[in-house]
Amino acid sequence: MSLIFAQARFPAPEFENYTLPEMDLETAVSDPTYLRVAVLAVFLLAAGLAFYRLRSRKLMLALAVAGLTVFGYYFTACPCSVGMFQNIAESAALGTPIPLSVLLLFAIPLATALFFGRLFCAGACPLGAVQELLHWKTLQVPRPLDRVLRMLPIAMCLVFTVMAANGMGLMACYYDPYLPLFLLSFTMPLTGFTVALLLVGLIVSRPFCRYVCPYSVLLRFFAMFAMRKPQITAAPCINCRLCEQGCPNGAIISPETLLPPDVQKHEARRLSTLVALTPFALLLGGMLGYVAATIVSEHHPDVQLLRMLDANEQTLEVEAFESSGTSLTELEQSVAHAHNGIMLGMSVSGIIFAACVMAELIAESRRRKEDDQYTIDGSLCFCCGRCYQSCPLETQGKGRSVTI
Repeated sequence: MSLIFAQARFPAPEFENYTLPEMDLETAVSDPTYLRVAVLAVFLLAAGLAFYRLRSRKLMLALAVAGLTVFGYYFTACPCSVGMFQNIAESAALGTPIPLSVLLLFAIPLATALFFGRLFCAGACPLGAVQELLHWKTLQVPRPLDRVLRMLPIAMCLVFTVMAANGMGLMACYYDPYLPLFLLSFTMPLTGFTVALLLVGLIVSRPFCRYVCPYSVLLRFFAMFAMRKPQITAAPCINCRLCEQGCPNGAIISPETLLPPDVQKHEARRLSTLVALTPFALLLGGMLGYVAATIVSEHHPDVQLLRMLDANEQTLEVEAFESSGTSLTELEQSVAHAHNGIMLGMSVSGIIFAACVMAELIAESRRRKEDDQYTIDGSLCFCCGRCYQSCPLETQGKGRSVTI
């Protein structure tokens, strides 16, 4: 595919009495991505059956091994779920064509999350499978720090989306651990980042999925509204706390206890304060995004090219521009257009990020319905089945009446 785009970017050399051969791409090139769509659907169905019907941790691990083998090495992790959102953003903003099969690979996991939670993370994502299989001993991340770190992939998703939508390329792919793991492309510092990620993953569950992956932001959002919520057990909870201790991802919600009246009043005041501060937080987020737009725009290729021209640098980019016949006025107009697009995108992204931060704070301060059951936060649950393995009611077969 890269050869086709290269042919469109660089004109063919001029020869006398030579005719370029016609290319019939529709019939000459098959799209193997549809096979991946079909296999993905099968894996998601199997994950749903293993997680909801059979409720088996062992089957989920077996599915992770199969997903790692098939999607990671047989399909060579392409298209990559980590950076695929950039292709969608670029296509939507710039009108670049994108195959239907790629759209399906992007949308099917999200649609599945909307109905059944993050089954893709458990049964089809090869990078998630690597982290799940290598996890050795759980070091629980303190809840406040965990909530702060979960904001990082939201910021990355927003920034990389703005960059892709303004013609700055697929920047997330430069930090994608898929490359050394599945394509065996070893370059520094990416390889060092991947090795560090795997080492941290030995004691911290799924660090990339929880604190880096931009696609996980979308999966988490859709899973928040899932029609079918994960459930530890169908039997009455005995409050043994084993599921809470067994979950390494902080997805178990403990029962809400009755607090003294003075504590309830304090929490109510805190919640009211957060709601009142929300408009100011949105304004601040938009301002910070506007300021950050200047930094982001410096990485735009047209901005860099104009800076090279102003500094009279002799680079390959400058030589290509001078031989292209494009005027300096056209380049300056392109730079101005890029600046405006990035500033608008980053300002909106700042508002969205601030809204996410305030929503997280409000959710932490809001009183839930009083209950004596341990439940699962579907947006944070990776459907790994560890809570089934920890719950004595499940291991004794008393809570297996849950059906998909």
